[in-house]
Amino acid sequence: MHLCTPWEVSVDLSLILASCFISLVGLPHGALDPVIAHRCGLIYDLRSSAWFFAGYIIVVALVVLFWLQLPSVSLLIFLLISCIHFGRDWKQKISFGGFAYGGFILGLPAWTAPEQVEQIFSFLIFQNAAKVPLVFLQGLGVIGVLLLISDRGRISSQAAAELLILLICAASFEPLWYFIAYFCGLHSPRHLIAEFKSMRQEARFSAYVAMLALTILTLGVAAISGSHLEKYYESIDIAIYQTIFIGLAALTVPHMCLLEWAAKKHG
Repeated sequence: MHLCTPWEVSVDLSLILASCFISLVGLPHGALDPVIAHRCGLIYDLRSSAWFFAGYIIVVALVVLFWLQLPSVSLLIFLLISCIHFGRDWKQKISFGGFAYGGFILGLPAWTAPEQVEQIFSFLIFQNAAKVPLVFLQGLGVIGVLLLISDRGRISSQAAAELLILLICAASFEPLWYFIAYFCGLHSPRHLIAEFKSMRQEARFSAYVAMLALTILTLGVAAISGSHLEKYYESIDIAIYQTIFIGLAALTVPHMCLLEWAAKKHG
């Protein structure tokens, strides 16, 4: 369904709804990064908090700038680090830090809906075609499947059921909604549950406040960025796709670095 504003700008309402899901259900788990930093000793007073947020923002800005300069390379790197990051969900279940799981879940829509995935990628690299990143993602998917097969002895029936459900979702949903099903239905809740379980009871209220405040701040920045991007397109849909995925890429890098650092410190 599309809606036309008084200025005749075409807006896909399902895309707006998808953005809301990602913003309100997916982003909050990343908003707990200051809590993780505090637990690991990176944040312990006002000055250290300022340094942490400054460093975080600088990394986000550098990722965006790098993407604008080298969008195709940035997309390939983002796909690879996303496989590694999402693979962390299964790092205790299978070999190679769960990379097979990350490759599998990201690669599925590249095989079930290649035309749609290529179109989204073309928006992200500011070109009319995006065959290389599509083939790259398909390759990651194949690697993921092969590694899962080689590691099948460690996959429980519950884990196998999860893979089957994701396969059904990829075959049934458009790529964006498949991503939302995983990101908002599995990845974000897992992270939130794990973090809140590790917190002391008295620290949870502060975590909720930090999560809410940073989510609202991130949404504000995304809205401003999207409004500036929209002026360059006849359809706001392209600007929304770019805001969602380039924004996620920019936030994923410092988020992933923090999680890896925290894991090594407590490992």
